[in-house]
Amino acid sequence: MKNIFLVLSFSLAIYSCGNKTESTEKVKVTPPEDPIDTYEERVSYIAKYTALMYDDSLNFNKEIAENLLIAYDKFIKHDTFYNIHKEYMFKAGELCRGLNRPHDAIRYFNMLLEKDPEHKLAPEALFYKAATVGDMLKEHDEAKRLYQEFIDTYPEHPLVESAKGSLLIEGQDLEDVIKGFKKKNEANS
Repeated sequence: MKNIFLVLSFSLAIYSCGNKTESTEKVKVTPPEDPIDTYEERVSYIAKYTALMYDDSLNFNKEIAENLLIAYDKFIKHDTFYNIHKEYMFKAGELCRGLNRPHDAIRYFNMLLEKDPEHKLAPEALFYKAATVGDMLKEHDEAKRLYQEFIDTYPEHPLVESAKGSLLIEGQDLEDVIKGFKKKNEANS
């Protein structure tokens, strides 16, 4: 039985190496060999993949990021009675943004906002949700609504000025924004 498994694994490895094609699909991630059944194992997997992610900060390893996301997700699903799970919701949202998975990012940010709108990361979750909607999904009217909600809900937050700036330029072409800043800067000189 063990030999069959090794032969199949080796065959799959050779097949996958020979079929390298560029795809926009999500990377298929294989869960760890051992099931993650305990709190300690879930924390251990998060620590392992976090260390691997930041071990080489110059290169983004999509497979490691996907595995870290799986680890966050398992913790979020099974350990809701620990406060840290709310931080993992936020981190999973950030990670999904990096993985170019805007709908998943929004789902994680929404989880945090619905679970605990008073959490210390709730303002950032709403801000990043607005940025994700505008920057990644190009739904500019919804992004503007979310930025305004952020400004109204958290008027004293340090990101309010950024939200106001984002609200002003949301939906505009980047080159037009730069030209406008240059023109304004020249007029003030």
